[in-house]
Amino acid sequence: MSNPSPQVPEGEASTSVCRPKSSMASTSRRQRRERRFRRYLSAGRLVRAQALLQRHPGLDVDAGQPPPLHRACARHDAPALCLLLRLGADPAHQDRHGDTALHAAARQGPDAYTDFFLPLLSRCPSAMGIKNKDGETPGQILGWGPPWDSAEEEEEDEASKEREWSQKLQGELEDEWQEVIGRFEDDASHETQEPESFSAWSDRMAREHAQKRQQQREAEGACRPPRAEGSGQSWRQQQEEQRLFQERARAKEEELRESRARRAPEAPGDRVLEPARAGPRAEHPRGAGRGRLWRFGDVPWPCPGGGDPEAMAAALVARGPPLEEQGALRRYLRVQQVRWHPDRFLQRFRSQIETWELGRVMGAVTALSQALNRHAEALK
Repeated sequence: MSNPSPQVPEGEASTSVCRPKSSMASTSRRQRRERRFRRYLSAGRLVRAQALLQRHPGLDVDAGQPPPLHRACARHDAPALCLLLRLGADPAHQDRHGDTALHAAARQGPDAYTDFFLPLLSRCPSAMGIKNKDGETPGQILGWGPPWDSAEEEEEDEASKEREWSQKLQGELEDEWQEVIGRFEDDASHETQEPESFSAWSDRMAREHAQKRQQQREAEGACRPPRAEGSGQSWRQQQEEQRLFQERARAKEEELRESRARRAPEAPGDRVLEPARAGPRAEHPRGAGRGRLWRFGDVPWPCPGGGDPEAMAAALVARGPPLEEQGALRRYLRVQQVRWHPDRFLQRFRSQIETWELGRVMGAVTALSQALNRHAEALK
């Protein structure tokens, strides 16, 4: 008696049959797209290949024999290689012979080193240690020797470099230690000096500052012209000379006023035309007494008759206080600078100087004022 076979519902049977068929169909579609992708790369249609991968991101860019990277290296197709690396192709992917893309690039010779081997090496440096079924690495194909053969040899090289560096560093430390010990031994022969206190330091700095100031004064004294008179001349004598100079100037002014008064009756017509003096800058009236006005030699110069402005300035400085009295000498030079200033001199004595001598006199006064300014600057 035969057992009846179990009956399966019609819906479940159809489902169990459709599932393997749908997975097989999706696999075949993916494989067709991958083949189309490789055909686009072989034909140089890189834009179509990239667009196909963007529409179907699940495609395997390393599928195929030989893989696309191996084929691009063999065909010397640098644009395809760059596109594959940008799309995520693996340089360590091996074909059926165990070769990676680096093996394929190394077999192309020196011409493919820059455009193919270096980009792959920079993307996956670890692929240099992968051996194919013949036991060759990409470095051995290029003739680089054993450094890329195994990780153990790399570790040994690193360990040897580390030992060399440690020995070199130890030698440097020993040399430096010997130098330090020798310096300390030399210092031990001398007596230990105590640190300088603050009061001793301040006293030493004050002495050095005073010595420096004294040297500066001596240098300034050597640059100045010699005194016209002896250094023993007293300050009272200098003041007396200054007073006499002022009296002579007042006497000259009084003499000029008397000559004007005598000239007034001799030329009555001129009095009507003479304008009133508006101030110290009004010029002296011209007439018969013209010969009594100052000429160049009549001006009360520091040196009789005028002369070199530098010599006159040196004479004024020599009549002043001694060089040791810096404050008094500066005040004295300020008074002389005001007295011989061109504007002040012209305002005070313009009406007393002959017109044709005015340019020569003011030139000498200007030069004398500049020489006095230089002496005043030297004292600062």
